[in-house]
Amino acid sequence: MMRAAALNFLLIVSFASIAHAQDSQSQPQSLGDAARQARAAKASAPKSTTVLDDDNLPKSKGGAAGGAGGSGKLSSDKQAYCDEVRQRKDPDADHICAVMAIDMGSEYETMTARYAELAKIVCGANGGHFPKSDPKDPALAAQARELGQISAKFSAMMDAELSNVRNSDADLNALRMEKYREQYAQVPALDNKKDLSNSDKQKFDEIEEKYKSREQEKDDAASQQRSRGLRYVYDTARLQELCGRH
Repeated sequence: MMRAAALNFLLIVSFASIAHAQDSQSQPQSLGDAARQARAAKASAPKSTTVLDDDNLPKSKGGAAGGAGGSGKLSSDKQAYCDEVRQRKDPDADHICAVMAIDMGSEYETMTARYAELAKIVCGANGGHFPKSDPKDPALAAQARELGQISAKFSAMMDAELSNVRNSDADLNALRMEKYREQYAQVPALDNKKDLSNSDKQKFDEIEEKYKSREQEKDDAASQQRSRGLRYVYDTARLQELCGRH
């Protein structure tokens, strides 16, 4: 159940990343040409693509990326997983460790910590796998049922996070389309593949500036929302190592 949810998220993030790139590159061809002309005219560098890193990952209330307590330190389980991906020389190890430090809130952190605690007990008593039927031991059976309940809750929360990812990307793309429509309306030469006059360049730049802060705000929000979703993906991998695939 958790694995299926994680795969769904990866598909959506991959699609969102492709859509993000296409939104910048696959508008009517003349827009890209005109944008390059305008940028060349004002001798400024193009806007960089947002990259998820320690500088733009969601921060805890304490001001630094961290666990539920906002201390900036990983729990022992998360630190062990971080050390493991680094030891196996995973090229994404630094990013994985940064995402693992995101403050997801007390409900999420408590839930995943409890899952890890129960998985070590229940799956440890069953050869590292989730039991297919209730264990004979009453206490172990109760813990197995709780583990299953947490897994179902995790998947439901992940579905909600998927919706947030889609909505944040949709908001960003809607704003960009609004900007593009205004640019085409105010600068007709864009659509006619003509060289931009000085007044056209000025108008183009004015519209860019008008949307700049709002676009950056929504771009940052979408980027951070994706990083929160990735926390679900990495936690799925981490927790499944404790309890196998089920």
